Amino acid sequence: MFYEASVSLTGFVATQPTIRLVKSGVTNVSMRVAWTPRYFDRASNEWVDGNTSYATVICWRKLATNAAVSLRRGDPVTVQGRLTVRDFEDKEGRARTAVEIDATALGHDLSRGIATFQRLRPQTGMTAAEHAAAQKAAGQSESGDGANADADSVNGASSQAGAGSGGQGWADSANGVPMPDEPEQSIFDESAISEYAESDEATAAAA
Repeated sequence: MFYEASVSLTGFVATQPTIRLVKSGVTNVSMRVAWTPRYFDRASNEWVDGNTSYATVICWRKLATNAAVSLRRGDPVTVQGRLTVRDFEDKEGRARTAVEIDATALGHDLSRGIATFQRLRPQTGMTAAEHAAAQKAAGQSESGDGANADADSVNGASSQAGAGSGGQGWADSANGVPMPDEPEQSIFDESAISEYAESDEATAAAA
């Protein structure tokens, strides 16, 4: 039996995506992704941040190429992939733990803003009209043509998203006490990012 741990998370890109070409000629992109859970502190009667967690997200082949073009540090993202946790020693001999996600799907978190999707079409050597005629003759229909019209309407929208995902209040299931709206979440601690980025670079160098 084949065992693996599949995970999905939402967070922010903590380091600039780094693209590499491995010896086999396959494109590889890695980046740190951070996420900070929030909870309502009844003592202070306000929302507070929990501990910020980090994982190294690794992309391969076409996903890697598209991620390198589309993502920048600070972008809100959703990640889906296979989780791996491994222990190692850094250059100073200290025991460390690496949390890595081999991404199978990756994209912008649209609860935080607006993105425009651009489909990559294969090179057929034909014009768009010739390609459409060839597909029709073969009994095929090109899916998603309506998406282009939708994208045009999105382009005309405001570049500023509305309220964040925490715009609706909710009630505690235990005692029915209404909770206030959650304020917009800050991205993450810059000093913590630097520390983990250095750790990530040390891991790559040791490997």
